[in-house]
Amino acid sequence: MKEFSPVISNKLYIQIYNQLRDAIVAEHYQLGEQLPSEKELCAMFQVSRVPVREALSALELNGFVESVRGAGYYVIRTTPAVEDLIHEVEPQDIILARITLEPDIARRAAEMIGDEQRAELLDIIERFKAEAKEDAYTTTVDREFHLFLAKASGNTLYHMMMEMVFKTMEQRMWDLILRRTVATQQYRELNNQEHLRIAQAVLDGNADEAYHSMKEHMTALHERYWS
Repeated sequence: MKEFSPVISNKLYIQIYNQLRDAIVAEHYQLGEQLPSEKELCAMFQVSRVPVREALSALELNGFVESVRGAGYYVIRTTPAVEDLIHEVEPQDIILARITLEPDIARRAAEMIGDEQRAELLDIIERFKAEAKEDAYTTTVDREFHLFLAKASGNTLYHMMMEMVFKTMEQRMWDLILRRTVATQQYRELNNQEHLRIAQAVLDGNADEAYHSMKEHMTALHERYWS
């Protein structure tokens, strides 16, 4: 039987949930197998029944177990959902995925952009210029720009994939990387120029230039990450 570590925290149920979930994902408990009883789990974790019950409820809400009245909790899923994994993606993997994905998105956006989208892109460009004038950097305009290109590509899956990419970036490590790279005075202006070059290529309908400019932008981000 899987051995668990005692927990000491104000959020006991979260730690209990994480350990139980990890044990299920590692298949220490198989599909259809019953988890230890509440009493057994209390002894394993050295806690009262309240956090154990909260953790079991969280497992049930996230689709890992099913409660059978009078019998306990049984495993019904051993693979983590995307939501469970999304914040565990390594920053380097995010950057490498973007190097592969976003140049083609930029190319398609240049090919597919319409008049209404041109107006939207011009607005984003003005906000980039305003940030540059103030010598500032925010993730808001950056995110809107990259998501705009994905939407302008006309490919629904591209847009969904970029939404997921930005969700993976909602982590403290990525914030640290930004503070040490594109948010620094050394790189802010370069980052801004790269965005404007991509945007202009898309406005001009120059698909090849949009592709190569985005490739250079993402490659530069990777190099700055390792510098």
